[in-house]
Amino acid sequence: MLETIVHWLQANVPAGGYVVELGAGTGALAAAILDGLPEVRVQLVDVDPNMLEAAAARCASYAGRFELRRSRFQDSLPRCDAVVATLALHHVADDLEKGTLYHAIHEALEFGGLLVVGDLLIHPEGPERRQMLRDWYAHMAAHGITEVEADGHFGQWAAEDRYVPLVQELELIRAGGFRRPDCFWRDGGLAVYGGFKEAP
Repeated sequence: MLETIVHWLQANVPAGGYVVELGAGTGALAAAILDGLPEVRVQLVDVDPNMLEAAAARCASYAGRFELRRSRFQDSLPRCDAVVATLALHHVADDLEKGTLYHAIHEALEFGGLLVVGDLLIHPEGPERRQMLRDWYAHMAAHGITEVEADGHFGQWAAEDRYVPLVQELELIRAGGFRRPDCFWRDGGLAVYGGFKEAP
């Protein structure tokens, strides 16, 4: 997932460009971007100061090329060449709030700039959801997480996470101003998707 996001940035963010990461967490994506695009700068946005501290430590070798910003998704965004996020936007509460966020991202981007998001996208019900959850449980089991522990995690996440199918997410991006949103990579429920801001 991270490799795909970096690949799309490498092909489309100019030298000296500015990338904003929403929900930066511990800085895994930011570090991959800073490593893969040695001439860009990255702003890491997160509401949790502990996460920003961990991200700063992870990105320390790229000093001078990144900055930390404690902020919420609803706060204003700087002008930039790309906005990225991984496993973060499923925390947005509803379609209205997410649509407002995509519109704000579109407004912040330079013409030709792009949005690239990596997240889990699943249907609320049906055989597609059941298969994706089976795959997710199997993945967790392969990493030593028992089914009982997995049930506990899913129960905890259900209180704060909101997952939607890919078609719904792409429509929200389109409504935010991106004319041709698309999926760039998918493996089960995980997907990388987004779109470009075109000149009027």
